[in-house]
Amino acid sequence: MLHRENKIRKYHTSSAADLIRETMDYYKITQTDLADRLGVSQKHISEILRRKKFISETLALRIETVMGISSVLLLNLDLHYKLRVAKENQPEDTNGKSEKFLKRYDWVTV
Repeated sequence: MLHRENKIRKYHTSSAADLIRETMDYYKITQTDLADRLGVSQKHISEILRRKKFISETLALRIETVMGISSVLLLNLDLHYKLRVAKENQPEDTNGKSEKFLKRYDWVTV
């Protein structure tokens, strides 16, 4: 129900790691078992789940084969997650535009 006193929650952007972890929990599969099935090290899976590394296109295809999660979905989740993190780490600008934003010069003729 709409109410003026309800707080607007900040949008949460998930990464592929969130979906992989959720699927692992559902099937009760360990990092080691998943790593064996995907042909990567357990350390690599751990780094992905901690968002220290992100999945490659090849790994996304392997995950799709093993876990049934769309490779396109996984790659899009990581892309949007990394973009949001980059935006959050960007310095604030007072007027909303960078001083380097393109400007049209009146003295230029075509």
